[in-house]
Amino acid sequence: MPKQYSLLRIFSLCFVLSIAAPSLSTNEIEINSIDAQVITTLDPDTLSMEGNVVIKTEQLEFWSDKAIYNKSKKNITLEGSIRVLSKNLEISAQEMEANLLDRTFFITETSFTFRKKNFGGADSIRVYANEKVELLNTSINSCSLEDPAWKLNARSLTLLENGRNAVVRGVNLKIKEIPILYIPYVRTAVGKEKFSGFLSPSLKQGRDGLDISLPYFISLAPNYDLTLSPRYIEERGAGIATEFRYLTKTSEGGIAASNIFQDRKFANETNYQGNRWMAQWSHKSQLGSNLFLNVNTEGVSDNFFFENLNEDILGTKQKNYLTNRLNVKWIGKSLKVEGEIRQYKDLNPFASGQYETRPNISIHFQDKFNGINFNLFSSYTKFVFDKSYNPFDKEKEIKRKTVEPSLSYSKHFVSSSFSIGIGSENLRHDTNSLSLDRTSNWLEAEYKIFFESKSNESFRSLNPTLKFLKLDADSHPSVSIDSRLMSLNYNNLFLRNWYSGPDRFLSQDRVILGIEHQNLGLQNNKNLNLLLGKAFFLDNGYSLDGKNKRTSPLIVEFKHRLKGNFFSNGMLEINSDLNKVYSSHFGLMYERDENKRIELRSIYRRLNPYINNMPWLDNELPISQMELLTQWPISDKFAVFGKIQKDNELHESYDLSYGFQYSNCCMKVGLMKRKWQDQDYYAWYTNQEEAFKALQRGINPELQRDNIYIFFELKDIGRIGKQISEVISSTVLE
Repeated sequence: MPKQYSLLRIFSLCFVLSIAAPSLSTNEIEINSIDAQVITTLDPDTLSMEGNVVIKTEQLEFWSDKAIYNKSKKNITLEGSIRVLSKNLEISAQEMEANLLDRTFFITETSFTFRKKNFGGADSIRVYANEKVELLNTSINSCSLEDPAWKLNARSLTLLENGRNAVVRGVNLKIKEIPILYIPYVRTAVGKEKFSGFLSPSLKQGRDGLDISLPYFISLAPNYDLTLSPRYIEERGAGIATEFRYLTKTSEGGIAASNIFQDRKFANETNYQGNRWMAQWSHKSQLGSNLFLNVNTEGVSDNFFFENLNEDILGTKQKNYLTNRLNVKWIGKSLKVEGEIRQYKDLNPFASGQYETRPNISIHFQDKFNGINFNLFSSYTKFVFDKSYNPFDKEKEIKRKTVEPSLSYSKHFVSSSFSIGIGSENLRHDTNSLSLDRTSNWLEAEYKIFFESKSNESFRSLNPTLKFLKLDADSHPSVSIDSRLMSLNYNNLFLRNWYSGPDRFLSQDRVILGIEHQNLGLQNNKNLNLLLGKAFFLDNGYSLDGKNKRTSPLIVEFKHRLKGNFFSNGMLEINSDLNKVYSSHFGLMYERDENKRIELRSIYRRLNPYINNMPWLDNELPISQMELLTQWPISDKFAVFGKIQKDNELHESYDLSYGFQYSNCCMKVGLMKRKWQDQDYYAWYTNQEEAFKALQRGINPELQRDNIYIFFELKDIGRIGKQISEVISSTVLE
């Protein structure tokens, strides 16, 4: 559920929860002990106490200079330097009356500390026998009461009889005695209960001017809620976003929509006069003991909705495609049946090759008998293509059928393991004019050895793995709908097929050798995880970049915790023929705590893959990028942070961010300068002649942006903008 700040959270943290709830959990509050310097019996039922009075109960301790206790009425009157202590709360007061029998309290001139971090005060606090609680002229903040950076005041706060809802009147938020917000009346929820109310606002200054959003949360029922978020963008106009969420015994989901009424800026640039909107529906349900339904659908008024109206203040994420998916799944003990209809819509106006699966049906059966595992996977998929795609001479539909039976056996020994398997993949493509078939039979065997040694100081292991693959495959169909060569890593190296889908099949016989090494320092926390792997082809090899290879690249992966707080990780893909690094990524980090870290990352790839289904953008230049992140305190209250992402091939930075943050016990304020290059297909789309000229020159659709951002947070109330950890998160390896 959404996090409700301001009144909903602040006042519920005070006296009410800590003293009322625990204390009222029993019919009567029993006194465990009484102590004082002088105790006088006034009558058989009344005791008078003076000097360091301490009265202890199961939930509370009462401290004062003077006290009178009536045994029969269970009534206590306290005077002078009063303190009331519980597990999470400390209250100071001048006068107090407490009836332990019916659980009523009256306290005047109070101040309190909640969980040693929230401070408050009130002219009076009254707790009634019916569990109703009233606070008059109360305030609370996250700092000391002496000189708080902010204060939240209320003329009155009433906790209702149900103990879950509260009414607050005359609310006033002040920062250094400057009034910021006034609300005459608010009804809120206490604790984990939901109740209607305002959430934290969003305030941004970006390329479209001032952008303001004020969400309002509506609790319709314990399992239903609605959030309405009016929004105003200075250069575009007004709009509203809605989110409806539901939860039942067998289902959960949500419906979200966003609308901008007649976007002025978009209308001037494109002559589009209608509303701009986005709608999403996500749903999960269990239809029976073994039957499940998942639905995800979304739509937009135009391809540039997310690019123009991105709600991320930093602009670091941009949605590039839409997904519409209907999935039904039945799961039994040995059988799994799944049916799905899926559609992807690429929001890139220059993209082509989009298709739908209508439907995709799969059946997976697996069972085990006498130690032998039997698997049978079968699928039927109907692909429907858009008019720009042409896999089979302008065929608009292709039907794909697969049948994959297999048998496997595995055995584990004390210091080794062995597995063997056989199987077949049968593939068929049907169109209106032709059919293509392929059968691929395979045999695989794997043997793994475990060498381990352990002492009081370290644990070491060395695990060599040898895998043999024998394959017999017919010629490939001349189509690849959803199959692409995957990026090689240690795990993918041992896969039978290096392609993401069944259309393509790596048919070469091969031997794969891998070594896993682990060294753990049990006392100094040093550790090293190292993976080495390589495939050797027994026939003509495989083609990676148009040339047949007899061996795969050497794969090296490692994670290393160095001395102290230094960490490193990386991956190398080394081309054996050229003795050059084909691709790599590397990271080095020093992290003292969450507020003190320096991180260096790099990525390198020799060939640039096709970008967004546009091969004319592939200029075959290597990708070589570096990223430096830092967050470092320079004093108790000030910290600096920064991020730089640099393209080593173009010798320029494409993302530069830096700033500072001031923080104390009450608030955080930060300022950041950011200059970066962002994807800007919209600008290209509105000037297509210039766009295609740039495409022919191999220039990417990028826009230089330069903004200043402010981050502001009042602790326990809410914030505007991102946290530093979000600002300087790594993106180079995404």
